[in-house]
Amino acid sequence: MYKLVLICIFLICFCTGCGNSLQATNENSKQNLTIQNGDRELTFSAQPTKLVTLRQHITETALDLDLDEYIIGASEAIDPPVVEHLQARYNNLPIIAEKYPSPEVLFSYEPDIIWVDRKWAFVKNQLGSMENIEKQGIKIYLSEAGFHDSAKLEYVYKDIENMGKVFNKEERATELIQEMQTKVNNVQERLGNIDTKVKVLDFDSGRNNMAFVGCHCMADDLISLAGGENIFKDIDKEWASVNWEEIMKRNPDIIIIHEYRGVSGASKIEALRQNPHLQEVNAIKNNRFVIINLDEIYEGTRNAETVEKLARSFYPEKF
Repeated sequence: MYKLVLICIFLICFCTGCGNSLQATNENSKQNLTIQNGDRELTFSAQPTKLVTLRQHITETALDLDLDEYIIGASEAIDPPVVEHLQARYNNLPIIAEKYPSPEVLFSYEPDIIWVDRKWAFVKNQLGSMENIEKQGIKIYLSEAGFHDSAKLEYVYKDIENMGKVFNKEERATELIQEMQTKVNNVQERLGNIDTKVKVLDFDSGRNNMAFVGCHCMADDLISLAGGENIFKDIDKEWASVNWEEIMKRNPDIIIIHEYRGVSGASKIEALRQNPHLQEVNAIKNNRFVIINLDEIYEGTRNAETVEKLARSFYPEKF
């Protein structure tokens, strides 16, 4: 009987030790994480605890990932309004810049990691060089779309997946991606087969007698997912300036109007209506416009809802 008790005690201790060993191994694997960020690898010896999110659409995505407790600084909401379900939480964040802080301001917050949309942020009058930031021990996560010639919704999913891993929010990341995919799939089921796709102009602004339009930007992918065809998808740039005559020649059926701070969508629509070069364009004659906030077409969690919004505008008879 005495030997039996000793054996039981030994087995309990052994199993407990194994359990602790497995737990330590799991924690250690979490603390040595490497993710692929475009053509770069980021390795973390521990989970970051101080995150700076730069640009509104990135901050909204981080909040949807439930990263509030880690965000020590964010950019101002430059394309208001912030999406309604995040507004109160966004208001609680420390705002450290309009778009990008100076290096001095950024360093004063001592972040572990910053989440940035594009490499163009790393110039002298904005964030400065990536090398200088990394010398301070700060990790830089660049949105996946910034590594490609065009932006796609799948790159947003990759950002969510990556940052879910970095902050131990894999479950929430998976849930968020599935929610977005379901919304897009539901729209496409609703649309069904489309014989003739609507022709779409993604219009940002008029500059020097030219139109500044979306080509291979995120809007192009969202237009496609919503069953439309971007009339300038053949231009191998995210954005381009084109002349009014070219818009008239390609004759869009509907025009997406970008709205952002200081410039109303209504004022842009009125300017297009008054443009003498566009009087015979179908979208103008039939008064077919859809106003989109910039953060609805920048890479982020709003994009799935944007697909539905566009589809409803392109094919109202199907909704």
